[in-house]
Amino acid sequence: MFLKVNFWLCSFFVLLTSHLSAQEHVSVDMAKISPLPDVEFYDVKEDRDHFIWLAADKGLFKYNGTDYVKITHTEQKGNSFFQLQEDHQGVLWCNNIYGQIFFYKNDSLQLFYDANKLVNGQLVPFFVSKNKVTVYTKSGAYEISKTNKEVKQIFKGEFFFAHRDKQDSYVVMGESESAPKYSVCRISDDKIETLLKLDFNQIIDNHKVYAFGEKVLVSFSINNFNWFYLINKQTKGHQILETPKELRYQKLYKIIQLNDKYWFLTPSGIYVFGLEKNQFQFVEQIMPNESVTNVEIDFNNNYWFTTLDSGVFVIPNIHIKKVSLKNEKSKFTVACALDGNRFVLGTKDGQLLFYDNYQHIKTLRLPGPKIIGSLYYYAEQQKLIVSINASESYVVELENYNITHAKNKYAVGKAFADLGNGNLLYGNYKEAIVYNKTFTTDSTRLVSNKRVKSALNLNTNQFLIGHIDGLKLYDKQTLSAKEIKYKTKSILVNSMALTGKVAWLATLHNGLLKLEDNHLEVSKIPRFKASNQVNQLVAKEDFLWMATDHLLYRYNYTNNQLNEVGSQSGLKGIINNFIITQNYVVIVQPNGFYLLPNSSQTFKDYKTSKVAVHRIAIQDRDTVVSSAYTLPYDQNKIEIEFHSNGYQSNNYVNYHYRMQPLDSSWHDASNGSNTVTFNSLPNGQYSFEIKAKNINSEQTVSAAPITFVIKQPYWETWWFYGLLTGGMFWLIWLYFKWRLKKKESERIAEIDKILIDKKNTNLRLENLRSQMNPHFIFNALNSIQDYIVSNEKELASSYLVKFSRLIRMYLDYSQENEITLREELTALKLYLELEKVRFEDQLEYKIKIDDNLKTNQIKVPSLFIQPYVENALKHGLLHKANNRILKVEAKKQPNNKLQITIEDNGIGREHAEFKKRPNQQHKPFATRANQERVHLYKNKLKRDITIHVEDLKDKNSHPTGTKVTIILPIQ
Repeated sequence: MFLKVNFWLCSFFVLLTSHLSAQEHVSVDMAKISPLPDVEFYDVKEDRDHFIWLAADKGLFKYNGTDYVKITHTEQKGNSFFQLQEDHQGVLWCNNIYGQIFFYKNDSLQLFYDANKLVNGQLVPFFVSKNKVTVYTKSGAYEISKTNKEVKQIFKGEFFFAHRDKQDSYVVMGESESAPKYSVCRISDDKIETLLKLDFNQIIDNHKVYAFGEKVLVSFSINNFNWFYLINKQTKGHQILETPKELRYQKLYKIIQLNDKYWFLTPSGIYVFGLEKNQFQFVEQIMPNESVTNVEIDFNNNYWFTTLDSGVFVIPNIHIKKVSLKNEKSKFTVACALDGNRFVLGTKDGQLLFYDNYQHIKTLRLPGPKIIGSLYYYAEQQKLIVSINASESYVVELENYNITHAKNKYAVGKAFADLGNGNLLYGNYKEAIVYNKTFTTDSTRLVSNKRVKSALNLNTNQFLIGHIDGLKLYDKQTLSAKEIKYKTKSILVNSMALTGKVAWLATLHNGLLKLEDNHLEVSKIPRFKASNQVNQLVAKEDFLWMATDHLLYRYNYTNNQLNEVGSQSGLKGIINNFIITQNYVVIVQPNGFYLLPNSSQTFKDYKTSKVAVHRIAIQDRDTVVSSAYTLPYDQNKIEIEFHSNGYQSNNYVNYHYRMQPLDSSWHDASNGSNTVTFNSLPNGQYSFEIKAKNINSEQTVSAAPITFVIKQPYWETWWFYGLLTGGMFWLIWLYFKWRLKKKESERIAEIDKILIDKKNTNLRLENLRSQMNPHFIFNALNSIQDYIVSNEKELASSYLVKFSRLIRMYLDYSQENEITLREELTALKLYLELEKVRFEDQLEYKIKIDDNLKTNQIKVPSLFIQPYVENALKHGLLHKANNRILKVEAKKQPNNKLQITIEDNGIGREHAEFKKRPNQQHKPFATRANQERVHLYKNKLKRDITIHVEDLKDKNSHPTGTKVTIILPIQ
């Protein structure tokens, strides 16, 4: 079926060194970011404010993420600085060979003590504690008081090396000048204790001691050969360690412990060893071509390396490594993950490079310089399909690496998908084909005659193909197709991945889409913009991996968490091609590939250093930074410069600012700038706020606001307005004088008119009350007459007593325009008692008063309610045979209003009009009088009184009574 190729001519194995350089950590040469002030560096330290301090041959430098600032002192002897350390208050200390000890405080380098006479021109170790500084010299150990600079020798002897661990110091000191004997000692609470005696007859050189946890590691060299001892702090027991071959003749600059590993700093980089069962276990070599003097891990887990001759390097992510191609003519074009940690890379010159657990194991060369366009691993039969960007293809048997020429069967492949049962979907630039039992028969089924961009098996009876003109869903049996559209429009899909029952689609114009149960929608991944242009999708276990131009995302769809890695971790170039193996993520680029752990180690939790304003210029002149400014009106051009420390913070920190109340929303600092200028602030008080955030962090930090008060110009001040007003007043005083006289005469005339009008109004009200009194009396006498005619003397007598009380009330109240609500309701109640007698107790009345009403304080027009009650009795209830009910209710309404309701269950107004005698076809006098009173109160006394009469009816529209509602303001 396939043509066999004679591989002794066209394929051979090639060693790793012929193609690739060894894997290296992804490091950044800081000299390529911005010019370094030196190339020879001795120490590096990050302080509490996240400044990076560099001790160099040319001086002491402070790096803020953008610039290097040289720190000097006028009395320093020599340029070089060493031994950076921080005390318990966060103050940075250092020294020089001359013996001067410095500390940095209040933005200046200060000389603590000149110990030249003690150190005698030697660079000696020193340690800073709370109250003192301890110096270990060839003539002894000395303590220098921080308060009075008093020097006290605490131990005699020759000290060669010292290391501080918490409160204890570990030293190497000589026992005598005549014998080359040395001791390793512990100094605690001014007491010295010998842990190990190095009793050798030969000269011991490069002696060092380090305390790590419960162990003390001692190193020294004899005839350039390195020896190591391990001491137990508690038991003081010691044993000699076998020297690893990598360290036997290396010069050791320093030993540090990081991540439970021992880092040996040498002229050949850093050798990392584990210590298991008191045996060194080699882990890796870092920066093998550099003389590394110290390592510092900053607050974002960036590793800083100082070197003796190459400057400063940073490894942003210690877990990411890169392998580069040595042969610049050979470029990687494609990658494919195999089983486990195996993967294969294809090149543009026809080579296949195989790897297992990131180690290069084999290289196959295809016949001729062929460009390998795509690779597909058919796991079921352990075969690799190699598609050439021409009319050729090959199949590699992975068990024995035999290659079979497949002619053009898989040529120019754009997409492959295993449809199960040995069926393979193959798409190229012009068609899509299903190979039935692809490696055993030549049976095919044509799916479509359109260019294929991507394909995906849905693990059901369907599969997806992304064509050049849209996405289609195919049935595996019938190959019938249905186009999947987004918002009624065709979509172009570059890459697809399946997680469970969800298909993720990387589209050309619609970003990342999600297809589930044949429903297409925009992906909703937290912190991921659905509009991002995704280059490639890969699903592996519980994760969906997504590559954009400069970021690689890992989305855990089970707990909805998203991580990202990109240029801030050292990745360079556009991410177009990556694969996932069991333990690694391989990002392939033309000249090499990155190796990332397939774990959370790849992703760092970035933090943002505090942001601070460090420069303010007013009218283009720098001023001292303060928290508040009060400026004249013509000093309103303000330039503010702010900064957040950290590795390349100028590239990886975004700033947002606002000047309140000028700005209601936050503004982004343009183009990564950390300076903002306000050219002309109006007068007023302002508060400048600034916040910063690392681009890969969720944390935002803010600086304390800065207040600016811009004073008003003199022509806008109160005294200027006062002066201007006073100056103009005399010009208009005469005019206003005669104008005021004229207005005064008009006002007096108007007041007279109002007083006369009010007096007339009161007279009219009083006249109305005087007319109402005989009307009420007439009605009451009619009732008494009825009792006398009926010869009911007792009732007549009782009625007459109540009537006399009512007459007295009427006479008293008629003298007042207004009475209290209590007085009004008392008279009304007495009137109803009289009427109930006249109705022969066939009248039931209820007077309900709201508890919130203060009836003895609220004023109402006198005898205002009684006429409406009278109408209810005589016209509504009088003509009803029984069940006569009258309700009077007083309650408080919102807006300080009083509502009085009179409701009866009489015959209604229409029926009452019909019952009237012919000579009664007019409104009762009391009703007319009340209407006129309401009119006078509204129009003359400006009191809003409303009266609403409502006819009550049942569901059959039969009258059931009348309801009168009176609403008047509470006074």
